[in-house]
Amino acid sequence: MKADLLIANGIVLTMDAQRRILRGAVAITGDRISAIVPTGEPVPEAARTMDAAGHAVIPGLINVHDHLRNLAPGVSVAAGLKLDAYLRALWKLQQHMTAEDFRLTALLACVKLLKTGCTTVVDHAYPYHLPGIDAACLAGYRASGIRWYYARGIMTMPYKPLCESRKTAFRHIEELLDKDGVPRDRLMVAPVSFRQATPADFREARRLADRRGLRLYTHIAETREEVAGSLKTFGYRPVDHLHHLGWTGEDVTLVHCVLLSAREIGILERTGTAVVHCPSNHMKLAKGVTKVPLLLSRGIPVCLGVDGMDNLLVEMRLELQMQSLANLNPAIMKAETALEMATLHGARAIGAEADLGSIEVGKKADLVTVALGRAHTTPMLNVVHALIHMAHPDDVGTVVVDGRVVVEGGKVVGMDEEALCAEVQRAARAYLERAGHAALVPPYC
Repeated sequence: MKADLLIANGIVLTMDAQRRILRGAVAITGDRISAIVPTGEPVPEAARTMDAAGHAVIPGLINVHDHLRNLAPGVSVAAGLKLDAYLRALWKLQQHMTAEDFRLTALLACVKLLKTGCTTVVDHAYPYHLPGIDAACLAGYRASGIRWYYARGIMTMPYKPLCESRKTAFRHIEELLDKDGVPRDRLMVAPVSFRQATPADFREARRLADRRGLRLYTHIAETREEVAGSLKTFGYRPVDHLHHLGWTGEDVTLVHCVLLSAREIGILERTGTAVVHCPSNHMKLAKGVTKVPLLLSRGIPVCLGVDGMDNLLVEMRLELQMQSLANLNPAIMKAETALEMATLHGARAIGAEADLGSIEVGKKADLVTVALGRAHTTPMLNVVHALIHMAHPDDVGTVVVDGRVVVEGGKVVGMDEEALCAEVQRAARAYLERAGHAALVPPYC
């Protein structure tokens, strides 16, 4: 059978069970990988062949935590603040975002992710202070070509202008399934955190997820203040509290998990609950360091999230550097482990390990080529080292999602990036003006 696309002459990092690395070709038929052929063996005929000489061919990177709506990066009202104060500052701004702002920022964020080798993103979306925000987010994702997962946030407290009732939130989640056609495996029930949702919200979310076959998703155990407040108010540490609410298991993804007790680590291990670590975000907001090597040693699937920062190539590198420093041990993690976190573990954390995370025949054709023959990646003597420690985001050349080429030559196919950037720049200015912060826009912008 003739393949639709052949990516030839690359160094293929399969991430299969044997972690095979080979020079050769990957054939794609429809939305699936149909053959992996080492150099020197006959390759299938294909409608189109792309030459990946001088490139690594890797599984599409999986960003398991992000918020795709940053319309005011670097503004002074939130600069230098730790998490709780940072959130309060952002909430006062976010009440002035329109549904169209949500669409634009989702689209631009997805474009940035695709251009840096990310083929799959989980967007933890909120707030829902205006009609049409669900539809706006979905429109942004769909226009980009990325493989998206919608962690539909629930925020019932404490900042009233951004809150919705539990009843309203759950009605919208069901409508996403029944009216908007969101696939069940792409939708997650996602109370934002114990700062923004009550234990009753979490209990009802579990019931809804069980009834409709959805995954659960939330932020947890980020700061010392959160842990102390949880012990004082509920009598449990945060993850232990979630466990008592039915919020652990293979259908649950917990973001951050910076501060865990031995008991809580045991709970995550026994239940198969996935954890997302976001190194850049943790450093920026001074949250602390998640004990990733320990969690991985206990068989807990730990994956990576960008969380409003830059890209997964950077996060893989920073994961290794952060853990080396925190543990005073440069051998505490291997480069291969960081790549596993961004691929295989990410796929497991979203319930998609049968389709994503590795280059294997029969899996979804989500692939990325990364140039490794440039000055900053030469000499290339170890492809994994070069990818993690030497490659830059703009080394990404081709990105394939679901068998379709969505980035070619570093450009998103069919996208006028210049026009999109200009539109978002105008939207950012209008947003700050509505929020009463026009003075934050410098004259050179």
